[in-house]
Amino acid sequence: MVVDAWQWVGSVAAVIFTVGFIDQLKVTWKSKDVDGLSQWQWFIFTIASSLFTIYYIHLEQWLMVGISAFGTLCCLSMVMMISYFKKKG
Repeated sequence: MVVDAWQWVGSVAAVIFTVGFIDQLKVTWKSKDVDGLSQWQWFIFTIASSLFTIYYIHLEQWLMVGISAFGTLCCLSMVMMISYFKKKG
């Protein structure tokens, strides 16, 4: 399958978006502060990212599958950290 310019644009956007998840995970893990974070929002991100993963599997766009699956794990990790740190704090 040939990757066109628009697929590259989408792939770069997905990588940039996912990098934002990584930074939030790192900050939350270090600070253990979840007061300003919405668990509901991160749950919605998890669902959306999961649906993107399924969609890209259907399209057989494996780079995007990997990015979306990783993003789903990041979002799910945030949901779990928010729950854990709220109970602990």
